[in-house]
Amino acid sequence: MDVLTHAIVGAAVAQLPGSGNADKQTIISWQKRTVIGASAALFADIDYLLFFINPLEFLAYWHRAETHSLLLAPVWAWIITQSWQRLSAWRLPTKTLYWLCLLAFISHPLLDSLTAFGTQWFAPFSRYRVAFNILFVIDAYFSAAVLCSLCLLLISNHLPPIHLRFKSLVIFFAALLPCSYLFMVIHIKHHIEQQIIASPKSMTLMPQPFSPFYWSAISKTANGFDQAYIRFDNDYIGQWVTTKFGIQQHQASYRLVEQIIWLNYPLLPKPETMKNQALAVWNHPKFRPFQHFSVSPIFYDYQQTSQQTCVWFSDLRYHWPNIPPSFRYGMCRQYPLNSTNDWQLSRMKYFHPQSTANH
Repeated sequence: MDVLTHAIVGAAVAQLPGSGNADKQTIISWQKRTVIGASAALFADIDYLLFFINPLEFLAYWHRAETHSLLLAPVWAWIITQSWQRLSAWRLPTKTLYWLCLLAFISHPLLDSLTAFGTQWFAPFSRYRVAFNILFVIDAYFSAAVLCSLCLLLISNHLPPIHLRFKSLVIFFAALLPCSYLFMVIHIKHHIEQQIIASPKSMTLMPQPFSPFYWSAISKTANGFDQAYIRFDNDYIGQWVTTKFGIQQHQASYRLVEQIIWLNYPLLPKPETMKNQALAVWNHPKFRPFQHFSVSPIFYDYQQTSQQTCVWFSDLRYHWPNIPPSFRYGMCRQYPLNSTNDWQLSRMKYFHPQSTANH
């Protein structure tokens, strides 16, 4: 999920342990809870610092790994607690602070597992990635729901103890808002799956940007993958947002289930020369991390100039209409072709149609 949503959820979770009749020595003000919870929830993404060492290995092995592990959550919460105790001027009760940090920290990998990327809950003992494929990494509707929940929890913390029943009701509705949204999205996904159940294709539904009504269906084939963009219903807010961002015909690319068009994306191109070079790149030892990272890998592009030849691959999980895919990795080989000019890793810049960045 995005940084803002993580911070909001962390701040909201940090309000839950609060109690109006607690010992004064263990009370942490709602303002401090908000800051502590938000920072603890954001801590897991400290692994982004590893991106600058090796972007591809970061995606394949390091991101959402140990720093997102539920098994290591007590350790990370202890580190965050010690950091607050040593670096902050606030005098904070250790036990209460630790539980705040632990709850807020755990919210991060749980949220991330709702997206398509996958989160290694059991690292370092298992590299299995938990991915429920329910939410896109940025979901404004879900963010708005958790923001309302945070506001309700802040209101509940200001209620006097005599209003305990009303306070419990407010907390209930604070939890109900995001949960109801998630149940709605799950229902939409299930409904689409039921509509396509008659198809012989075994497919996976992926959430798409700008609306919970937009989905991408991906189906494995003998030579690659088939993909179709599906629209559960019209989303006029999503359409307005895409227009403001200058993304033309975004909603038009999504079709109702009975109107969808499956397009095939091969792993290797058909022309023999291109196919041989693409195969050399795909099987290259330096390109192995992309094989481990990608779930729906496809051939993306072939570029040949007087100086070099480049072969590019992508992952259909991160393809959206009229938006350049996020993760486009490949290898380039300089001329003249000899033993010293081997294939070298390269990647295309995010959100740029064709430009490359140094690996």
